[in-house]
Amino acid sequence: MRVTFVLPLMALAACATADDTGDSAGTDTADTGGDTGADTADTETGADTAETGETGDTADTGEPVDTADSGDTAVSPPPAVLLFIGDGMGFPHVQGGGQYANGAAGTLFMESLPVQGQVRTASLSGTTDSAASATALATGTKTLNDVVGQDESGTELQNLLERARARGLSVGVVTTDTLTGATPSAFVAHTSNRSNDDEIVADYAASLPDVALGGGQADFTDVLGTLAANVVLTRTELLAAVADGRPLFGAFASSSFPYLADGYTSETPSLTEMTQTALSWLSADPDGFVLLVEGARIDHASHARASERVFHEVVAFDEAIAAADTWAATAPNEVTLLVTADHECGGLTVDAGSPAGTIPTASWRWGQHTNADVPVFGRGTLAATLDGQRLDQLWIHAVLAAAVDGATVVTPPTVPSLVDGTTAELGAAVATQTWATSFGAGYNQLDALRVSADTTGLRVGVDGVFERGDNAVLVLVDLDYGGGTGLGADLVALDLTFGLDAAITGADLTLDAIPGLGFDAVLGAVGAEEVMLEETLEDGGLRGLDGDIGTAGDFFWLAGVSAFDDGNVAEGAAAADAGATGLTENGMEGLLPWSSLFPAGLSSGGADLAVAVVLVNYTGEWASNQALPPLGAVDEPGEGTMTLVQAVRVTVDATGALTSAPALVP
Repeated sequence: MRVTFVLPLMALAACATADDTGDSAGTDTADTGGDTGADTADTETGADTAETGETGDTADTGEPVDTADSGDTAVSPPPAVLLFIGDGMGFPHVQGGGQYANGAAGTLFMESLPVQGQVRTASLSGTTDSAASATALATGTKTLNDVVGQDESGTELQNLLERARARGLSVGVVTTDTLTGATPSAFVAHTSNRSNDDEIVADYAASLPDVALGGGQADFTDVLGTLAANVVLTRTELLAAVADGRPLFGAFASSSFPYLADGYTSETPSLTEMTQTALSWLSADPDGFVLLVEGARIDHASHARASERVFHEVVAFDEAIAAADTWAATAPNEVTLLVTADHECGGLTVDAGSPAGTIPTASWRWGQHTNADVPVFGRGTLAATLDGQRLDQLWIHAVLAAAVDGATVVTPPTVPSLVDGTTAELGAAVATQTWATSFGAGYNQLDALRVSADTTGLRVGVDGVFERGDNAVLVLVDLDYGGGTGLGADLVALDLTFGLDAAITGADLTLDAIPGLGFDAVLGAVGAEEVMLEETLEDGGLRGLDGDIGTAGDFFWLAGVSAFDDGNVAEGAAAADAGATGLTENGMEGLLPWSSLFPAGLSSGGADLAVAVVLVNYTGEWASNQALPPLGAVDEPGEGTMTLVQAVRVTVDATGALTSAPALVP
């Protein structure tokens, strides 16, 4: 027997923070408050490998994986592909779980695996929700938030379970969420919105997994009597079930499972018991199988910032992984075991250690998902692809797909342009900083500006370090450079409340050195706040300043995306990626959709734009010497004006594509 394990590791040294609220309710809710914190950044554990080429999916032949060769060639053992997803589980969740279980960080079973890496999770909406992330893991394709099993255009995608069935393998899903929850649904269903429970139930009924165990009795009430399955509704029935050729379907709660910390009833099976049962049933297939296991309530408790509930759920999830490892030790299969998370939730930080059995002291940034990296742990030949690397989550799918196909190598996936804080994809820097920061040693610095454009919108990257506290980064955009329109330096919001609008209003800018420049829109972030597409946050996002997209008296909220790279956010000291030199790559990245900037559409002649970036304090009243392009004269931070002497000019055609390389003007 050969055993290949791939388990996403949670680097305890990296404190990840995340923003997602409400996976337990079936849809992520947009935060409209004024949270000013920013995601902390994990240091990179290794260099990225090439992210070009195909996703690793090879054409399905419909044949079983085992191929008997003529002569003396041995038949390969059947694959057993296991994916464990700790929903919402970042590095600090694992750290705290070890402290709660064993009195020390680094002691969970998943952390004992030799392959360790970290994973980026952004979706096409920026910071991901569970639906988009699970779809990426299941299908190898990035999509928009809320979408399940489809790409951004609505085309249905083949998921890992469908791929396995086409090759003659059995498939299973286990979760402590409802079976219609976003994460398990991405491996079974295809729908435009994770809340379409009726469509998801219909997809289950049309192609029932060989094993499906979780919650959601209420969702399946109308079809339970018609399922051609061995239906079990209690722990006693589950443990007594005997294989009879039909799928095993278990729904053990009306909705999600109760939290472990609140107490299970005697008829609620544990995640470990459901995992062991699924392995027993699926392993009877001589052609092999694929199994998804989700520890869902980690995320739900993180949305509520309920530390006691969170660490109970992490430990239970780890116990299920250990049980699967015990099964694998004697299995005749070629086992590939992956453990990861779909995203981090809550911006968790473990503040102090604790003895075993005591909940560690923890703090939370908010109750939403963040853009923080998540762990990957593993063992085996295919898992080695991930060891020491920091990679996009599409690599997880590539490893799983290779395991299903019986491949010996992992084909690098194609990773699309994402708003995740990694800026190199936007091309070379157009402007670089010439002044050392005077807002604090080693942080609050703007190092380089990168600008690009495509049919989606204007893309801006600002390499640098960004303080989680009160400072604000403002990306200023002129939509008709040379036309002299726009508000210029007179940025005054009469409906001012707090947050980003205050920073925009307070910014004291002089533009006299750049004739014809006037700003029409601002993509901003206070305290390194990240924003999902179409969110409206007080402390981040895209604002229209004049004309069709707002007025001086009413900054207009527009759909935009911003994110900060995990590693470029500081908390009163140098961020991890600054290193010994204080210089950075990656940082703040933003997407300003054309549909937001030009509500009536780009003209036939395209557009002539200009971009500049400034750093101010929370209210905008104190200016920094940090601006891109750099300021012409530098004073200590104070209440004086920031004199912009250059901007970056960007010209695009009617489709939004660049007509020439962005360049400095004048």
